[in-house]
This record gives sequence, C-alpha cells and structure tokens, in this order.
Amino acid sequence: MTYTLADLPMFGELGADRLRGLAAVARHRRYSAGQVLCTEGDPADQLIVLLGGRVKAGRVSAEGKEVVLAVEAAPVAFDKTALLVDGPHRATRTAMTAVEVAYLPRSAVLELVAAEPSVAARLLRTLAATVRDLDERLTDATVRDVPARVATWLVRRCADGRVPLHAGQAGLGAEIGATRVSVNRALRAFERRGLIEIGTGEVIVLDRPALAHRAAM
Repeated sequence: MTYTLADLPMFGELGADRLRGLAAVARHRRYSAGQVLCTEGDPADQLIVLLGGRVKAGRVSAEGKEVVLAVEAAPVAFDKTALLVDGPHRATRTAMTAVEVAYLPRSAVLELVAAEPSVAARLLRTLAATVRDLDERLTDATVRDVPARVATWLVRRCADGRVPLHAGQAGLGAEIGATRVSVNRALRAFERRGLIEIGTGEVIVLDRPALAHRAAM
C-alpha cells in the first residue's frame, strides 16, 4: 500500500493548500529491496518520508557487523531530530521491500514547523515518544532478563495475534539488546509453555495475558 504526505501523523491536520505546497517541493524516488535510502553520518538535509514498503535502520559495530536498530513500515518520517538540529543521519536505512519515498527539503519542513502550530505540536509529541521508547529500551536492557524483553516486544506488537519477524530473530535481538541465540531460547521456552507458536517469519501469540504477565516480571 502506498500512502501520501497527508497520511503522515505529522501532517495530518494540514489544509489542502499546505499539502499541495509540500507535494510540489517533494522529490519522489522508488527503491528496490536491498538499496540504501540514507547512510549513517551523511548530512540529514532532507526529511525522508516513507510512503510505501518497509525499511530497516542499522549501524555497523566496531567489529564490522550490522546491528539492526529497528524495522519501520510506511507511513513514517526518518531522523526528524537530526533535521531540526542540522545533524547527520543516525543510522543507515535500507529497503527491505520495494519502497517509495518522498524527500522534503529541510528549509520547507522548518518553515512549516514555524508557521503551523499543529505540525510543531505533533512533532514534539513524536520526539517525546521516541525519547520515552529509547529510555524504556535502555531500562529493559539494563534491568530485565531476555525472556521478559522478548515477551514485552511481542505483547506490544500482537494486536491481531500475529507478529511478523521482518528482520528475523537476529533483528528482534538487535532491537532489545540480546543475541539471536538468547532470543531463540526464550521463544522456544514460550512455545513449549503454549504461549506462542513460532511460524515461518512470524510469531503467533496464543496466550497474550500469560505473555504479558511474563513481560511484567
């Protein structure tokens, strides 16, 4: 499914004229799976809006291995903080499927933030949620064991009972600060207890209350 700029929460309350103005300055591109949208360290001089498909955010460790930080699906905008403070991209984002993106010039986004209170308010809420999520992930990695972290990750994503593993168990582990082996061990333990079923490229949650209880431990 392909979205438009109006589907992005940040621009959800804009009038038709403002949206047309944004669309007029946007540069659209399509990428095949495996292509890089932006590279860690490069200047974030444009707001990258994902309009279709899925992208993974990753960094390269000191040992030269890719660490997957997140898997993101459209509609979403990348590196809003870096854009506001004139900083670099914080991660390399690679298309996991065929994707469509819109590049919005930094000047146009900053002008919109200054002129439209609704955009500024939604941007602040988004940034606050990002900080809260990072804080929770840091706390989880510091004080909670791997099964609790895996359970929390699944509970937060199992609205319809099925949780796709777009980046595999290694990607899940990278998001919660654990190894693939320890993630697999936790998932197998949950499966033996009848809480989940491990499918091909997904986890099916069978007992959400019990999984939520384990997440809270």
